[in-house]
Amino acid sequence: MTIQSDWLRSLRDRIAPVSAEDARRLREALRWACDLHLGQVRKDGSALIDHVRGVTENIVELGSADPDLVIAGLLHDSAENTDTPLQAVRDRFGDRVADLVDAVTNREGEDAAASAQRAARAGRDALYLRLCDRLDGVRRSPGRKPAAREKFLAASREVHLVLAGEHFPRLAGALRQALSDAAGS
Repeated sequence: MTIQSDWLRSLRDRIAPVSAEDARRLREALRWACDLHLGQVRKDGSALIDHVRGVTENIVELGSADPDLVIAGLLHDSAENTDTPLQAVRDRFGDRVADLVDAVTNREGEDAAASAQRAARAGRDALYLRLCDRLDGVRRSPGRKPAAREKFLAASREVHLVLAGEHFPRLAGALRQALSDAAGS
């Protein structure tokens, strides 16, 4: 847990000032995310907790210092990829964090466009979280099987890049670069 603690300290320093209560909540969210995703591997072959950390890094690096949004980044896959009910997120971290997690939790039968549009309807922060999630997925896409990778990257260009361009220019630039890098892989 020392590596995780060092990473969280670095993250907290970049979103300072953080209240003592928010620092405690960030520590709790990271510990819980590590426990929930222990041993889980993504389709691209990476550890799910590394993806969670990547999404959270994107949130902070691309412009948000909102502790609830950072916590939602740490927990964004908890309801989707574990047996953790959304109510458990709500009970531990409050309505706002749970609502953000819910807004980016994929629904069965929902394609990338529908998921992104649902996040956009949930509000600016939910869309930002969805796009930071997608950015990390694009960066990790070289580990996917070729056909799945091409479909994922096409949806990222056609849906997510457009939404990022409309709402978050800095994030759009990072996504554009990641798509270019992934195309060259």
